[in-house]
Amino acid sequence: MKTHLFTVLAAMSLSACNPDRGPEYTTPAEFGEVTVSPQTMAFDSEVRVKVSVSCPYGLRNVCILYMLDGDESDVRTVAKTEPPADVTSFDYEGVIPRHRAGRKVTFRIRAITAYNVPSYTQLREYTVPDEEEEESEQPI
Repeated sequence: MKTHLFTVLAAMSLSACNPDRGPEYTTPAEFGEVTVSPQTMAFDSEVRVKVSVSCPYGLRNVCILYMLDGDESDVRTVAKTEPPADVTSFDYEGVIPRHRAGRKVTFRIRAITAYNVPSYTQLREYTVPDEEEEESEQPI
């Protein structure tokens, strides 16, 4: 009888330690339309990025991840924002700093939910034009 009691107690302890994960552990953040300015890149431009971000379970942080010239070993983080704990939706705005002419900048926005689920926008890229060039017609 004692063996059965210990077996039941062990099973109850295991189930308490390993509960089924609910949707809050798997639901990613959702992004609205990403807007970028300036629309036409100039050699001395900072790039402003705006997007609405939401998750019904809350958001831990949102930032811009970018790399230069396709170097995946050097991913940089800028404009990290940590919304208040009870916020489930907000408008994010960040700035990618100026870079020298000829650099190709690839970026995306990352949001991490309150339950540590990472979400990403699609990759975008632009190349910083030379000072002598007219404004580039390359859309971001």
